[in-house]
Amino acid sequence: MKSIWKKLKVKWNVETDIRMIRIFIIFALTGSSVTLVRKPFTTLFFDKITYGELQWYELIVTIVAVYFVYQVLLFIIGSILGEYKFVRWFLLKMNKRFFPFLKNVE
Repeated sequence: MKSIWKKLKVKWNVETDIRMIRIFIIFALTGSSVTLVRKPFTTLFFDKITYGELQWYELIVTIVAVYFVYQVLLFIIGSILGEYKFVRWFLLKMNKRFFPFLKNVE
């Protein structure tokens, strides 16, 4: 575990362990929050609750919507907890992998 921690600190350019803990708390809060948003979303738009009840196209729409909601929540929660620069960098990095036309965005 210690080696993964050190690798992430170097990869993410994080200086202190306290900041790493704060970043992991941000990810945990965002992940928990997005699960709370997903259920009302599928109920509102598809009148279904679980992933197992969704048709394949409804599942794709839900995953895409949750992806964008996750980004917004990550940005908001990260900014509130004082990690604006890291969250901005992380979201840009994540989106550059999914959307090649963003390669030149800084």
